[in-house]
Amino acid sequence: MIYENYGLRFLRLQREHLELVRYWRNHPSITQFMENNEPITYEAQLQWFQKVNTPANLFFIAEYENQTIGLISGKGFNEKKTVGEGGIFIWEQRLLNTLVPVKLSMALIELSFIYCNFEYAYAHILKTNKRAIQFNKMLGYQLEPHQENNLNQLYKLTKENYLKKRKILIRGLKDLYNVPKLIFAKEEQEEYMPYFLKHFIKSPNPPNFPKLTIIIQENA
Repeated sequence: MIYENYGLRFLRLQREHLELVRYWRNHPSITQFMENNEPITYEAQLQWFQKVNTPANLFFIAEYENQTIGLISGKGFNEKKTVGEGGIFIWEQRLLNTLVPVKLSMALIELSFIYCNFEYAYAHILKTNKRAIQFNKMLGYQLEPHQENNLNQLYKLTKENYLKKRKILIRGLKDLYNVPKLIFAKEEQEEYMPYFLKHFIKSPNPPNFPKLTIIIQENA
């Protein structure tokens, strides 16, 4: 599955991406913001992938201008619980002080809140990661109660809070290429696509947002 919006592409994580992800996950620029910063072996990465590669989790490789720039995760989805836990790390350092992280986050949040059935989302952020805390608060995340003394703190984002913040965020965007698409490979048509569309995608599309286009990629 591929998701496109705001000029970015999100490719559902595949086995061929694992070494790229492992390289950057072990890189000091990333590990400094991780609770577990021990080096990850190839075997451990493969075991992790086998564990998370289920319909209850959605991990994306993010692409911008035909270049891979980061990993985005959503964990703990199911058809009975409209909530998930998000995570993100961008390894392309030149983009950190641009609008790309904002567009990337907006694209994924809107997939969750506008086009899917999610009511709220969680994120764990290290107490020492001031930059990430500031960024997530800008999106509308709020610190949950009784987290002050935790190193890895829990934040919550509601649809209502995000939509309030979005009014401010879109004012700062130079272009608003909001054209959402979900692209499924032909081999996903029998199992994964029906499951995802049935349990997560809303119908009809909500007002004030463009329609989500569903495409089956015949020659994938």
